[in-house]
Amino acid sequence: MDRFDELIQQQLKLADQLIHTREEIQQLEVLDYSEARKSMLIERKNDLSRMENDFESLISAVITCFEKTPI
Repeated sequence: MDRFDELIQQQLKLADQLIHTREEIQQLEVLDYSEARKSMLIERKNDLSRMENDFESLISAVITCFEKTPI
């Protein structure tokens, strides 16, 4: 169960990061579009995409770990 608990904690931490990044992107989209902000917005969207992929991988790892855990 230790590995399962660890994966759940990682998943919760990443979910918090996803929420924060989405909020940051929304704030950047509202602001004026200078070149620096456009660059930052693109970078944050790329970060969000990577985090979403990592989150999906964590979900798979949690499910696999849970299936292997004796009840």
